Amino acid sequence: MSKLFVRLSSFLVPIFLLVACGVPSLPSSTPSPAAPMTESADAIQLGVGYVPSVQFAPLYASIEKGYFADEGLSVSLEYGYETDFLKLLAAGKRAFVIASGDQVILGRAQGLPVTYVAEWYTKYPVVIFSPVENGVATPQDLVGRTVGIPGLYGTSYVGWKALVYATHLPEEQITLKTVGFNQTAVLQEGLVDAAVDYAANGPVQFQMQKIPTNLIVVDDYMHLPSNGLVTSKQVIDSEPDRVTGMVRAMLRGVAYTLEHPNDAFQISLKYVPEAAQDVKTNRAIFDASLPYWTPAAADALGFTDPAIWPATAQFMQQAGLVDQTVATDAIWTNEFVEKAR
Repeated sequence: MSKLFVRLSSFLVPIFLLVACGVPSLPSSTPSPAAPMTESADAIQLGVGYVPSVQFAPLYASIEKGYFADEGLSVSLEYGYETDFLKLLAAGKRAFVIASGDQVILGRAQGLPVTYVAEWYTKYPVVIFSPVENGVATPQDLVGRTVGIPGLYGTSYVGWKALVYATHLPEEQITLKTVGFNQTAVLQEGLVDAAVDYAANGPVQFQMQKIPTNLIVVDDYMHLPSNGLVTSKQVIDSEPDRVTGMVRAMLRGVAYTLEHPNDAFQISLKYVPEAAQDVKTNRAIFDASLPYWTPAAADALGFTDPAIWPATAQFMQQAGLVDQTVATDAIWTNEFVEKAR
């Protein structure tokens, strides 16, 4: 379990792989681990994944449009590793982070008192993609094939194991090949038949090259809790109004981005000026992310589905991703989304 907990942030997730795959519009530098630092009451360093990216558009919008300021909060984004941020959160060194539901379950399995308080990503962003000519259109088409994956860890691996679990694939009849963050290259070279990646990464690269692509979307087969706002029991108990304010401001940013995508993208370019070096690619990344932020209904924005948490915890234990039963009753709450409405 501990080796699985060492992973890059799932959110945003796709940007990590975009950097590793060398998309020119995003910086290639690796962030320093988050420094242990205690926040003031109104200044918040919000831990998010890896490097600046247009995939953080809703958060940039919340800053730019003054949604955080409306709640009396001064928020800046801190880029680093999700695992570092969750540990700092549990230690009282941070008040809020963006993290995926599977990481919250892993954290609870390690005794970290972290709680998921608002959903951002409404769909788990992992897909299995391949050129149409390879004939891999359904999970069953993967049997007897070779599938590339960055490694046996992290969000890609969780997504892969969820697909296998949900569709009862005979995993022993599929060759899983570790390829690092080179999914598009190994597919184009014919070294694998399909590859596990994020929807806003490899498939976008194929889109830019006009390569007809098949997608197997993990979320179509098993709905896992993806990225959202996470805080600690200490903050919930001592500063519930602050939690409500953070939730309200973040969700206003998500709603604004979905309602005004062109404006939100332009705001992102202000916060990620290097993205302007390749606007076309970054706009494709942004557009590919929008469906994963869109709730099933407008009044569902921010709410997490209670049913997916015990199902995900059960899957993770049966798949060997955690080595114990994780009770999910207190891992998530919709209380603050209700208050924020």
